Amino acid sequence: MKPADKKAYDKDYAEAKKTGKPFFPYAIYKDTVIAGLTIIATIVLAITIRVEIGEPVNPATTDFIPRPEWYFYFAFELLKIFANQNALTPVIMATFMVPNIMIILLVVWPFIDRGPERRIWKRPFALSLTVIVTGMLCYLTWMGANSPTGVASQGIPLTGLDEQATKGMAVYMANGCGSCHMVAGVGAPGPGPDLTNESSRGWDNTKMTAWLKAPKAPMPSYASLPPQELEDLSAFLNGLGTKYK
Repeated sequence: MKPADKKAYDKDYAEAKKTGKPFFPYAIYKDTVIAGLTIIATIVLAITIRVEIGEPVNPATTDFIPRPEWYFYFAFELLKIFANQNALTPVIMATFMVPNIMIILLVVWPFIDRGPERRIWKRPFALSLTVIVTGMLCYLTWMGANSPTGVASQGIPLTGLDEQATKGMAVYMANGCGSCHMVAGVGAPGPGPDLTNESSRGWDNTKMTAWLKAPKAPMPSYASLPPQELEDLSAFLNGLGTKYK
């Protein structure tokens, strides 16, 4: 702090101290009242506004697409921004790099911004930065909240899909196959194998359908799917790597 700024600060501080109010009990009293009202409002809302619990958790299903709590929607959306790269890049960037860079900036910011001015309207850079960061978080949260099914909803970048294969890909995505398998860089790298070149097995649709109905553990059975969906899914899988690339 420059000597002139320190002198002005000391003068303002001395004047404010004469006319100001003590932290205890004035500030403590106000904080207690606001905290109490907040807790009461939360309890009233929890009692009066019922929230649908949803269907019971079924650990055997694979068609569940996990979504985070609303306050992590911004990180959820970051996963899609860094998608279409290798499998680890979205996770590393969205869950480690970007959040930790922001946290580090918050920690070191008091050491960077040494200005004595506390009135926010006289700090245009800090005000602009706050508005930009808040706006970005709100935008990413809104995008994450309105994302219907997550990363896999963007589809699989394949060419050559005919009508049946398109239906088969829709069945593949609707049943959460991408949570265990990867096709053309989209989906999870495990625990199931990469299906990008699934056609290299040389199976026909009959054999693939039989496998889908009675696969080896831990893959679940898809025998409950309608026959037409099974046929479409089999055609889609048997064309991966040759007809659909």
